[in-house]
Amino acid sequence: MSKSVSSPDVVVMGLGNLLMQDEGVGIHALRSLQEQYQFEPDVQLIDGGTSGMDLLPYFRPDSYVLLIDAMNFSETPGEIGRVEGDDIMARLNTKMSVHHLGLSDLLSTVKLLDIEPADLVLIGVQPETIELFLGLSPKLEAVIPKIVQYAVEQLEKWGVKVSPLEF
Repeated sequence: MSKSVSSPDVVVMGLGNLLMQDEGVGIHALRSLQEQYQFEPDVQLIDGGTSGMDLLPYFRPDSYVLLIDAMNFSETPGEIGRVEGDDIMARLNTKMSVHHLGLSDLLSTVKLLDIEPADLVLIGVQPETIELFLGLSPKLEAVIPKIVQYAVEQLEKWGVKVSPLEF
């Protein structure tokens, strides 16, 4: 079912740690999305990094929030999964990094304060390696276009018009 969004209350957050190789896939995907597309109505593109509770102001009952992050699905590196609503917290039980603790705390606080978004979706990507290194592994670098396409499809489901930027 398609939802229609008429205000800039759509947020896309790229999450992760750029210093920990594939842990930063959410931020890399967010940057690609930002470089390639424009949105109508406006969409807030947020580099959430490892911010945790600092991201609380982006959660409101009338908002639509799309999270992009590395996620352990116990799959082949580069596999992409889509998780919605309360299922996101269940997936965070398999912690991969310290920032997942902050994300768990953030989502618990959102629920406690009764400010859950109208829709909350996570696009998760199975990392290949999480080691101290700047840049993605070749496997994850190769799936960035697919992650961006998943994000575009989700935004369109919410009624956002997504147009490629002209170069």
